Amino acid sequence: MNPIIEKIFNWAERIVYLLISLLLLLTAFFLIYNSAIALMHAFEANDFIKGALHVIDRVLLTLMIIEIIYTVKISLQAHTLSAEPFIMVGLIASIRRILIISVESAYLTERFQQHMIEMGVLGFIILVLIFSLLACKKKNI
Repeated sequence: MNPIIEKIFNWAERIVYLLISLLLLLTAFFLIYNSAIALMHAFEANDFIKGALHVIDRVLLTLMIIEIIYTVKISLQAHTLSAEPFIMVGLIASIRRILIISVESAYLTERFQQHMIEMGVLGFIILVLIFSLLACKKKNI
């Protein structure tokens, strides 16, 4: 490939990654702001469980976004994609959902059986992701 064209593609790739990172960072800040507002509304309405559930959900979603930003940063530095950050995002997402389900099922009992099935499936997914992460670390993928 022509070196000039290759440089143009490299710069275009970096600009796209930078824009994606900025949008993700902006999303993370909005989620944190939304969590603070939801917590204040929960205190005003004396509905602490619903507020805490919302804040936990948003904070864990923010962690997922930060992990994706980290993946983009690594991709920019190394010009390769690594499986480990994506597995971490999957782990955080699964754990996030289990936490939300556990709080919902403790206070909203009408879907208890469906919640337990979903938690079982998520537990299996977490085990698979942990073994995948260990395999990646062992093989340095």
